[in-house]
Amino acid sequence: MRLLGAVLGTAILLTTIMEALTLLEQMTPILERHLGGKGIAHYLILRLPLLFSSILPLSMLIGAIVMFTQLTLNTEITILRSAGLSTFGLIKKLIPATLLLSAIALLFYDQITPRSELNLAIWWNKTNPSPEKSKDFYFYQKLDIISVDYIAHGGNKISGLTIYKRKDRSHLQSILKADTAKYINKQWILSNAKMLEVAPGVPLQFIDITDPKKLIWNVALTPRNFVELSIPSLPQSFKTMFVQLSHIEPFRSPTNTLKTAIWERFFLPFTFIVMLIIAIPVTSIPPRTGLKSWLPIYCLGAGLFFIIFQEVLRALGKAGTLPAPIAVIPSLLIFIFAASAIILMIEEKP
Repeated sequence: MRLLGAVLGTAILLTTIMEALTLLEQMTPILERHLGGKGIAHYLILRLPLLFSSILPLSMLIGAIVMFTQLTLNTEITILRSAGLSTFGLIKKLIPATLLLSAIALLFYDQITPRSELNLAIWWNKTNPSPEKSKDFYFYQKLDIISVDYIAHGGNKISGLTIYKRKDRSHLQSILKADTAKYINKQWILSNAKMLEVAPGVPLQFIDITDPKKLIWNVALTPRNFVELSIPSLPQSFKTMFVQLSHIEPFRSPTNTLKTAIWERFFLPFTFIVMLIIAIPVTSIPPRTGLKSWLPIYCLGAGLFFIIFQEVLRALGKAGTLPAPIAVIPSLLIFIFAASAIILMIEEKP
């Protein structure tokens, strides 16, 4: 319970600081949209899960260092060792709390954060006074490539829609262009649409579509889907990533990015365990040294180096330079073995 309190307390403090910094960055756009105090509160609430979940691993490190420092300075660690509890025995005692914290982080990463960030993106798009300034994007739907200039009204209106239909990955079948597509009565209605057929003996020119039935775009995509596809960095759940890997639903993220994100999430509990082990040397602070010891600073530096090293490997994995398992697992093993070796060296000292 003490570890839980220290880590969650640290997470709340760091999240509050991050919220303040984020608000400073977004305050001007919010006020320019005349959203007022309600808009500020709405933004802070929807952004909270992302900040809290992203700061939890670092909070695990800082919270563990703070707790071990207090236990050591209060001679509680000495009492525990006198009772026969070894350093690795202490780690075993703290593993359940560590796994519980990682489960909380996993819940946020997989369920809460994707929903809150999507709702924030929809709200941000609805309140955008000039959506035409947004970046264009494209995505894949099975063999088709769909390009969009921008979306507005929370994804209910698409401007600059182009659909490239393909027979296979090498042969184009047709190109459909529409100035706009509006989501009305759960279906997409095209306006000013034209089609170019790619076939032997057919002139390569766009022909206006006048048949009202052909102006209905039969696709199982909702406005929420388009908002999600317009933001490549939007957090996703396990289910969404696996579905995108199977190409059942439209996708935009590269396969390497999805695979690395899945492996990263599977091994999230080990990240928390590494943070716990890195903080353990703090229990070796000499009683007379007290707060003058540099051990907490060294442990904090090691933890930050682990985070940086881990992110570098993950970036290589998402870029396709490294296979996803190699981008995730080695950093965990290296720091677990290195931290364990340091703990053994400290314990062997007289």
